[in-house]
Amino acid sequence: MRSLLTAALLLAPLARATPLTPALEDLRTAVVAQATPTPSADEEEDEDAESPAARDTGEAEGAPIQQTALPPPGQAPTLAPQADAPSIKARPRGELVSGAPLFNPDVAVHVVERKAFADVGRHEFTLYPFVAQLNGKFTQHFGSALAYTYHLQENFGLQLTPQWHWTSAESGFNEELVKKTQQTAQTASSLLLEWGINAGFEVTPLYGKFAFNEDALLQFSLVLNAGAGFGSTRHQLVPYSRNQEGIETEATFGQTGVRFTGSVGGGFRVQMGDRLAVRLEVRDFVYTARVDRVNGCTRDDIEAIITNANNAGGTWGPGCNAKSFQDLDGNPRSSDLAIARELIAEPSSDVLNLVSFYTGLSYLF
Repeated sequence: MRSLLTAALLLAPLARATPLTPALEDLRTAVVAQATPTPSADEEEDEDAESPAARDTGEAEGAPIQQTALPPPGQAPTLAPQADAPSIKARPRGELVSGAPLFNPDVAVHVVERKAFADVGRHEFTLYPFVAQLNGKFTQHFGSALAYTYHLQENFGLQLTPQWHWTSAESGFNEELVKKTQQTAQTASSLLLEWGINAGFEVTPLYGKFAFNEDALLQFSLVLNAGAGFGSTRHQLVPYSRNQEGIETEATFGQTGVRFTGSVGGGFRVQMGDRLAVRLEVRDFVYTARVDRVNGCTRDDIEAIITNANNAGGTWGPGCNAKSFQDLDGNPRSSDLAIARELIAEPSSDVLNLVSFYTGLSYLF
């Protein structure tokens, strides 16, 4: 047996070096066949007893071991080509991306964006062509106003607001009360504001955008303002009337002087482009209701006028306009004098609130 193995080892290098003749090839084949041991019956039984898993996995005894051929020295190993895999770019946790579902923690949800038009350093003129009183139980006011706003910052500005009421009179309810009961509402409820001017500030705590007509994006802001100033007041003495003969009597008023006023308000400003804006606001003008003089006349002056019906020989203060209580014929209007005396005799320390709705158009530059 050893001689056969020795012969096989000797012939192997020779076969690699030179090609073998047919006779030598037959001799090598015979030698290899004799060198291979034949398994005995016991070995075959042992092989059959091996588990299928061992045969399948190649872990059974005598199973051939596959080896990977190494490349020649100096040559880099060549990797087998692989199918193209999709490129996945890893994002760090917390990085915001757009276009993903809302409940994704990496979604950017834009709640407030930068304003399209800045206000800082700009001037704004606002015309309020129509101002209407909202709380007109005893009085009714209709007028116009003009406002100038200088925006010191994006959300803060200085404001000046003059306004004039081209209609200020007592309501129909109060006129009916005077006609039927000869009584008028308290001064705190019926004092009229002719004109006023207030200076103050305006803030815009929040702003936003909304779509209009499907293709237009408008910018709006919430505005809050407050100020202080002064205004001229008057009180209606006798309402408008018309007798059975068709003769009309115009309403008469008594001037009650200029007094301190204050205002607070708020609303919305809708900006349409870089220059124009629409304002919708509600403002409350506050002023005192105390009446010390009517047409410049004190209570003593009015008493003197009533005593001297013809206004002859009476004495009253230099600021009293006694002629304002006379009709076109120069006769004193006793009704006006009686109501004026009552207003002064019962002074009120209350405050009157004139709540009005303002609609305006602004120009910015």
